Amino acid sequence: MTQTIPDADRSFAVLAHLSGLAGYIIPFGGAVVPLCIMLFVSERPQIVAIAKQALLLNIAILCIAAVAVAALFTVILIPLSWLVLALLTPVAIILPVVGAIKAADGVLFRYPLVGNYIGD
Repeated sequence: MTQTIPDADRSFAVLAHLSGLAGYIIPFGGAVVPLCIMLFVSERPQIVAIAKQALLLNIAILCIAAVAVAALFTVILIPLSWLVLALLTPVAIILPVVGAIKAADGVLFRYPLVGNYIGD
């Protein structure tokens, strides 16, 4: 059963999903913007859950990327490291965009792995 987002909250949901992409423009924006959304729109639990997903997705991507970059310093893991970085980049961009599109349609989108741990 898919959950829906009320009409009044759809713009906040789209903003919360796309806030994860702010880190590509503003340093630490991928963390600051979702935190601000959680603080200022705390009375809307679905929006807070979406902002938490965006924050957790950014933290997970940062951790995976850090391990992949550290693996670049080993000779054996260089090809695996480049593969991980090449696969991680489109995922980091596509998931928030898909979530924003779904939110604009009123559907509550959960990110794979990260979104399963976020309460309603």
